[in-house]
Amino acid sequence: MTDASTRSLRLPHHPLPCSLMAFVLSTLTACADAALAPDYSRDAVQPVVVQATADGEARIRFASPPESLYYAAGVSYRANGDELQVVIDRCPIRGDCTTMAKGTRLGDGRTTEVRVPLDGRRLVMIHTDDVQSLVP
Repeated sequence: MTDASTRSLRLPHHPLPCSLMAFVLSTLTACADAALAPDYSRDAVQPVVVQATADGEARIRFASPPESLYYAAGVSYRANGDELQVVIDRCPIRGDCTTMAKGTRLGDGRTTEVRVPLDGRRLVMIHTDDVQSLVP
């Protein structure tokens, strides 16, 4: 015998359709890698110049594209095998911004400089339209 108060608390069970479940999983997977999604084309940030420092880092300088609502805040990176993959992070002028290595605008107002660890891996910059090998 079922108690009436228990019966009224039960909600019908509706399993998610497979297509909806696949969409949710693909969205979560995309968000997990969103930090390394490139926002700028290769031409937009040239020249990109890399210099090794004495303290085991690489100093990367790149041109910050002129934008009115966004700016090149810095870079995010990840080790992938023998590569250190780097992307330039595009952030809104007003609002939250997540970047692993915050950039510093240099005196010319157009060049941004960041530092990333240089641990013997090959540096590559991932752009929306190309992958650029960086040599310190």
